[in-house]
Amino acid sequence: MFNRDNAIGVILLGLCAVVAGYMLYAIVTGRSIQLHISNSIGTLLGVAFIGLLIFGFVSSGRFRRFGRRGRQWPDPHTGQRSWWDRLRGR
Repeated sequence: MFNRDNAIGVILLGLCAVVAGYMLYAIVTGRSIQLHISNSIGTLLGVAFIGLLIFGFVSSGRFRRFGRRGRQWPDPHTGQRSWWDRLRGR
């Protein structure tokens, strides 16, 4: 039902719901939206993006399997089970 593959979709859906609620509040009350954040937030988001990008490459095994030919996509044993499936014993 819920595993790691659709977690980012659920997070993005929640973020969109929060932004939509804030926009509807601004429209109904007639207020203008002004977001005041510091420049360090942009730097922090950039560092987080690069860090998560490196984490994704390392955890997918691309660096470990570089140069070796293993199982490829049509083979049903190529993917890894999610942690949720491992906990349930599937």
